Amino acid sequence: MLRRKIYEDLKKWKEESNGSSALLIEGARRVGKTMIAEYFGENEFPKYRTIDFSKESIDVLNCFNDLSDIEKFFEKLFLALRISALPKGSLLIFDEIQFCPKARQAIKSLVADGRYFYLETGSLVSIKENTLDILIPSEEENIKMYPMDYEEFLWACGLDYEAETILNHFNERVPFDSDIHRSLMQNFRTYLAVGGMPKVVDTYITTHDFYAVDREKKKILKLYEEDLRKIDNKFGTICYIVWKQMPTMLSKHSTRFIVSSTNERADSILFSNTMEKLIESKMVLAVYKCNDPSSGYTLTKDSGFFKLYFNDVGLFTTIIYPNTVNDTQDIYQRLIFDKLKANLGMLFENVSAQMLVANSFEPYYYSWEQYTNNVKKKYEIDFIIYKNGKTIPFEVKSRNVSSKESLDEFRKKYAKRIGEKYIVHIKKLSYGDNLTFLPYYMLFALK
Repeated sequence: MLRRKIYEDLKKWKEESNGSSALLIEGARRVGKTMIAEYFGENEFPKYRTIDFSKESIDVLNCFNDLSDIEKFFEKLFLALRISALPKGSLLIFDEIQFCPKARQAIKSLVADGRYFYLETGSLVSIKENTLDILIPSEEENIKMYPMDYEEFLWACGLDYEAETILNHFNERVPFDSDIHRSLMQNFRTYLAVGGMPKVVDTYITTHDFYAVDREKKKILKLYEEDLRKIDNKFGTICYIVWKQMPTMLSKHSTRFIVSSTNERADSILFSNTMEKLIESKMVLAVYKCNDPSSGYTLTKDSGFFKLYFNDVGLFTTIIYPNTVNDTQDIYQRLIFDKLKANLGMLFENVSAQMLVANSFEPYYYSWEQYTNNVKKKYEIDFIIYKNGKTIPFEVKSRNVSSKESLDEFRKKYAKRIGEKYIVHIKKLSYGDNLTFLPYYMLFALK
């Protein structure tokens, strides 16, 4: 079982709720929601049972039509499942909860009964759609789950000590020497190649065959694209079209997603609905423009200007590079050993957004125009986050730090609101001009 940080959050929920609430695990498909729920059930409860509503019989689903007599409900449920009653304090996992909305509505009565704990998983798009005719239980908490972040990837590769050492060097602000830095960047580039989908990571660990890794990623991408088409057919959206445009936008390092490329307007109802469904799917990460970092990001969020990133950098790598056996092995090897001549800015920018989100930050970006030396110029900060009451700006550099003009001007503009300032790059940790130059492999350490 791959070690996941969310496991500690599940343990905390169990301890603090003591069965007084259910927990809904939100996340994209294939990020490991069911796997972690069942591992949690196996290790922290006397017994557990997964009820997969996408596969269970109609008899199981019909049990949730009537909870007026809770004893009869459980009797019918366990008979329909063909199992003995679980001991008190066990865990019931409601997997693919969107296929049985009444099971979600039943949470209120089930929690009040007090004999079991309840975890729910499912597709958020369908979950939201299937709440029109039910009462959402106030006894339901939720938690977000993402693909494996870089620290979890290191754990999976047996590099726990490396992850711990990176954390220590970050906290103590001590750079690694050049040889170790090169090795750490090589491991990070492996993460760019593989990504953080659990099945893909497991395939890499087991085989170290990048073509096998790529096949697993293609299965997920096929599943995602099928899901996007289903969403479009059901809701009249253009999620698939937007998804297919994302690599082009990222490869151009566009300051934002150009909505006109889809032949729609950003303020149209169609595009607004599309963005809502894309974000609910968790397949993409949306980073919106903030118009005034000094007065609260959400308050000045500009819904018409945004960047879109893939939820997993490994999937993005598979989308943009050739896919034959020889090409895959060659390109992945060159990517890992920094021999790939292509501009990797799009991968580094995507993984930066992914790592910030995984650390529970909500990144925005900021752009503006101003006259500098009587010349009107455009400036942009790749990401800004809110931390400890301050705005923290990030510039992402894939090669040498050729310019930090935007960061300098931003610093002048909002000096009193700014905390730490980062340029995330491929070189060693260093400091200068009131900036932290942070290597990519340390970004996960920013809490």
